[in-house]
Amino acid sequence: MQVISIANHKGGVGKTTSAVNIAACWGEEGKKVLLIDMDPQGSASMSFGITNDGDGLLHALQRSAALPVVSTQVKDVDVVPSGPNLVVARQLFTGSLGKELLLRCIKQTQGDWERIIIDCPPSLGVLTVTSLWASKYAVVPVETTYLALRGLTQMVESVKRDRPGIEISAIIPCRTHPRRRIHQEILERLEELFPGRVSPVIRENVALAEAPGLGKPVTLSAPRSHGAEDYRNVALWLSNHI
Repeated sequence: MQVISIANHKGGVGKTTSAVNIAACWGEEGKKVLLIDMDPQGSASMSFGITNDGDGLLHALQRSAALPVVSTQVKDVDVVPSGPNLVVARQLFTGSLGKELLLRCIKQTQGDWERIIIDCPPSLGVLTVTSLWASKYAVVPVETTYLALRGLTQMVESVKRDRPGIEISAIIPCRTHPRRRIHQEILERLEELFPGRVSPVIRENVALAEAPGLGKPVTLSAPRSHGAEDYRNVALWLSNHI
């Protein structure tokens, strides 16, 4: 079973969109996937039409118990939902105490998933750290802007510091306009910094913005859109690189 954290300390970079739609694409391929929503905002849960207060996940972390798994409308994809009450975990668990919380819960959870995707919060706090410690691989979505590029190297170094030995498997360039010269320059720079680890791009696409409001991944809400096509390409690329 492969465990993969989707992480970036910045919000609004396509992190949750990537976690949700990669999970859906892998499910579409027939792979059994569990998506763990570790963000108290619960955006990944809502993207599957699930509203939750986060108490079930919080209690599991407190007790090192099995995670509260919910089935979804997407074939072969299950979700551990989150919500605002999970924010309490930031006060309850500190330092080394919090590192293996999620890993212990995963070991208690029964299921035949081939892959587990963890949607981390947009920070490097305890919820992200425990997610990274439960994972072998990290995937980092990034906007194709110079400001995002400047912060990316520091972000990757922080991930490696918080979770020594983790493999940075992929950088996913999001919200790109392939014909813009600046985006081509940034993509070339990304490939220089992370050779062989830059995935196919995710183009700016209105269908991706609309899908969460419909409570569906883009593969269901707009299966023929550029957004669905791009995430299928990324999911296939990841399968060949992880």
